[in-house]
Amino acid sequence: MKLLLAVCAVLLAGAGTAFAQQTCLHDRSETQADRTRRERAITVARAINTAEHMGLSPRQPGQRYRPFEQLTMVPAIPAGFELQFHTDGDTYTFSLKDTRDPCKYAIFSDQEGLIYEAAPMRPEARVVPLGTT
Repeated sequence: MKLLLAVCAVLLAGAGTAFAQQTCLHDRSETQADRTRRERAITVARAINTAEHMGLSPRQPGQRYRPFEQLTMVPAIPAGFELQFHTDGDTYTFSLKDTRDPCKYAIFSDQEGLIYEAAPMRPEARVVPLGTT
C-alpha cells in the first residue's frame, strides 16, 4: 500500500511539473499569429455583445436575447477557438476557448457586456487515500 501511494505521489508531482512547464500561447511570449487569433476572438466577443444589445438581429416576441445562430454581423470564429453559447431568452453567456493553448486560455461574457480573459487555475496535486471519497 505504501508503495502504491509513493508511486501515485511521484506521478502526481510529475503531472504538476508538466503543467508548470507548458508553454502558454497567450502570455508574455505570445507570437504575433497567436496575438492576432486572440484579438480576433475578442472582436467576436464584442460583436456578440453588440448584436445582443443593439438589436442587430430579429427577436422572437417576448425574447430579450437570441441564440447565436440568429445573430447577424458577427465575424467568423478564429481558427482554434471554440464557442459555447447559452441563452434562455432572458440572459445569455458564452465562452471562446482556445483549443490550441495547453494553458486553456478563454474569453467569456454574458448579458452585462463585460468581456473577461482568463486561464484556469493550476491544478493542485494531492493524494487521496482509497475509500475516503
